[in-house]
Amino acid sequence: MVGVSMKCGDCGTLLKSVEEAQGHAELTSRSNFSDSTKVVLNLVCSACGKPCRSKTETDLHTKRTGRTEFVDKTEEATKPINLEAPKVPMDVDEPTSSSGQPEGITPFMGEIKSY
Repeated sequence: MVGVSMKCGDCGTLLKSVEEAQGHAELTSRSNFSDSTKVVLNLVCSACGKPCRSKTETDLHTKRTGRTEFVDKTEEATKPINLEAPKVPMDVDEPTSSSGQPEGITPFMGEIKSY
């Protein structure tokens, strides 16, 4: 089965996308992630529309608001995670200067010295 979530190898948090994993990494300084076949829950409060990702979140929401009805929209939100970098078209015409170099790029003409 194709991975449908990313899992933090340090804390076990399930994340819906590579972008969420990157955000988690920035907030926590963690970098140990793997793809997972476990889906991230998407339980939505029927009254206010707040999405909850776990039974614990729905329990907290119920405790704070008294609302107990949630709609399971997990299947609607589940899609395979794409771990490949987006492809950039190779035949993009870049503006060039009179020297034939792409505009804004100056070729290095000096000597490289090591100190």
